[in-house]
Amino acid sequence: MRKRIKGGQVVARRSASVLAIVSSLLIAAPALAQATTDATDGDEEQGQQIVVTGQFVDKGAQSATKLAIPVLDTPFSVDSYNSNFLKAVETTNVSDLYRYMTGIQRAGNTGYDITFRGFKTSGNDRNAILTDGLPGLSVRFGSPPTVGVDHIELVKGPTSVLYGQAQPGGFINIITKKPKSTPSFDVTLRGQTGLGSFNRQLGGLASIDFTGPILADGAVSARLLGESGYTRGFRDGAYEKPVFISPMVSWEIDPQTKLTLQGEYRWVKTHLDTYLVAPNRDASRIATINTSYQEDKDFLIERGKTGNLFLEHEFSRDVKFNLGYRYVDHFDTQTNFDVVGFDSTDPLNTITRRARRQENIRTYSFVDANLTAKFDTLGIRHTLLLGFSGGRETASLNRLQFYNCARTTNVATSCTSLNLNIYNPVHNAALDVANFPLFDPAKPSDLNWRYTTQNSLGFYGSDFIEFSDMFKAMVGLRYANERQTIADKRITTFKPVEKKDTKFLPLAGLLFQPVRHVSFYTSYSTSFVPVAASSQDVFGMNPFKPTEATSIEGGVKTELFNRRLNVTAAYFDIKKKNTLNTFNCLTLAQLNAAITAGTYTAPADAPRDTAGNLIPGSGTCSNQLGGERARGMEIELNATPLPNWQITGGYAHTVGRVTSSNIAGQTGALLTNSPRDAINLWTRYDIEEGPLEDLGVGLGVSYIGKRHGLLPTAAVDARPENGTLPLKGYTVVDLGLYYKVGDHLDLTLKASNLFDERYIESAGFTGDIQLVPGTPRTITLTARVHM
Repeated sequence: MRKRIKGGQVVARRSASVLAIVSSLLIAAPALAQATTDATDGDEEQGQQIVVTGQFVDKGAQSATKLAIPVLDTPFSVDSYNSNFLKAVETTNVSDLYRYMTGIQRAGNTGYDITFRGFKTSGNDRNAILTDGLPGLSVRFGSPPTVGVDHIELVKGPTSVLYGQAQPGGFINIITKKPKSTPSFDVTLRGQTGLGSFNRQLGGLASIDFTGPILADGAVSARLLGESGYTRGFRDGAYEKPVFISPMVSWEIDPQTKLTLQGEYRWVKTHLDTYLVAPNRDASRIATINTSYQEDKDFLIERGKTGNLFLEHEFSRDVKFNLGYRYVDHFDTQTNFDVVGFDSTDPLNTITRRARRQENIRTYSFVDANLTAKFDTLGIRHTLLLGFSGGRETASLNRLQFYNCARTTNVATSCTSLNLNIYNPVHNAALDVANFPLFDPAKPSDLNWRYTTQNSLGFYGSDFIEFSDMFKAMVGLRYANERQTIADKRITTFKPVEKKDTKFLPLAGLLFQPVRHVSFYTSYSTSFVPVAASSQDVFGMNPFKPTEATSIEGGVKTELFNRRLNVTAAYFDIKKKNTLNTFNCLTLAQLNAAITAGTYTAPADAPRDTAGNLIPGSGTCSNQLGGERARGMEIELNATPLPNWQITGGYAHTVGRVTSSNIAGQTGALLTNSPRDAINLWTRYDIEEGPLEDLGVGLGVSYIGKRHGLLPTAAVDARPENGTLPLKGYTVVDLGLYYKVGDHLDLTLKASNLFDERYIESAGFTGDIQLVPGTPRTITLTARVHM
């Protein structure tokens, strides 16, 4: 009989074994490292030409510490994926790269929906994806395009000390392309098509990248990036029409001072999609991946305008000042039919929908300034960082129409027409959205217009201390001050709310480097996230406390054979409290029943109508559960066995669970959208001589293990695995062929999802609806001309 071991013990034992094996190998290896030649770093650009004699991961990543120190001296998990990696994987969206990064997965239908080390971020987590270290994406629902990306830095673990509010799993920092004094241009044409059943994909993109000096002395340089195209998706009615333009200029005022100004305009129109549903919380009942519950006229338009300013100044070789500012003006509008849930008379076969029109305006205005200084005290080397960051985020969320059909109204026939069969939906039978009422007269609060502000201010400092070549440490502290206001521009009974939260956040790390190319490290870090101002409970209020987390991490890093072989192994234990769970809001009847049953207690200041009836929240509601914990281990490998052969890969084992909850049955439940095991590998080999000279081959393999889409709603649930919507694991294989034609033309033929694996990539907020299917087999041909 096999002995059963608790998940936490398995993680700890696996981690200890792996770290012990890796450590023993690494300590013995540096002697060999001295005998090898240097590998070319992947960030060395030769114009816009693809460099194949480099690596996929750079040796430095400033996002973890805001200091120019090597990864080997960083007591946290951090990776810097360079342009070689982006061009090898050959994709147009940043989110398509996640499957080849360790400890991270896509987890929804917006650019912010990501799972880091078991913890999910959402559209309200502005620091889940940063751009040059500052928050605010120009488009929320689509992932950032790779055309403007120089490299991507992935930092795992809590990072609030340096960046303010952030979820504990980590964040992505997109480092954008900047102007160069060496002239070059790059024109890329890309076409793609689906290949297989249920796959109607067809489309293309064209992009440009021009850069060079404006003045003869090279003091002023400019760059222009652009992309446009049209793509028809694999789901019924799906399409995307993107436009991206980004001009920028850099001015080297003097040898010590540089100023960069960037602009960005992005416009995207898509067929709004609420994706698939799982009746009875049973994944086996999900319809085919192309099934859509939208009408042909449903759409979403997003428009984003951004402006960035970066100033760098060196007072001396050891004292430097950096200033960054980012402003984002985002607008989106949608007209569509939302999937609300399952029809009570036929829940296994029929869904219900609502008529919806909405306009949202969001702005982000944030600044970060810091000073770094290197100095010695009593023979101990210090690298001191002092800085402040702050800004303002606003959100105007205007529901122009929010009508849940009720069969008791005088449009009962129209309401019936909004219902769809899950497996054979008949489209375009319903009346247009405009033919329905703006809201249900019994629920006037549905047509709200929430306006929220979040003001953030933080002061931070850290010190990287080098006691000797063998012993190093880092300490840091942040003071965070967060203010929120919540108001409604339409609902007169809504009581405005103002919230204020302050927190001191510490950080500490230790490094032991017994030999030059090996580092053992341990660290303690914290995170702090005020709950989004737009969040609401079942009473339409926001009484929530900030979520907080602590993390303990330990591991070993190595850079062997002059960085031809880099290995990192880490164990982490993250504890989070005051977590939120989201679900569909209750009707007034459901809320009154829940109050009678003792599930909820109405606050004295809960909103009420003129008749004294409670006004429940509408749309998506939340409750504050208690606590969550994720612990696990990760192994990452980046290797260049030959100058023309690159490998990157990793394995992550994560066990995330609810540790306390006010809902029966949730304590001990696995966190949603978090696989226990995940493996990734990408490799590329370029042939340098012979009849196949200039031909390259790339292969990618990504395995995502079994996950759960929902938390239990009761102690006992007759549905599969206690109603947690178990989702099967899956393996996706990608294949790329690269060919150079002369010195200025590169061709890439890529087959994504080569074996046409069918899988569910993630579950949405409410779990049994908004399930995002994985993209089936896609063939992409790319031609890039560069000078």
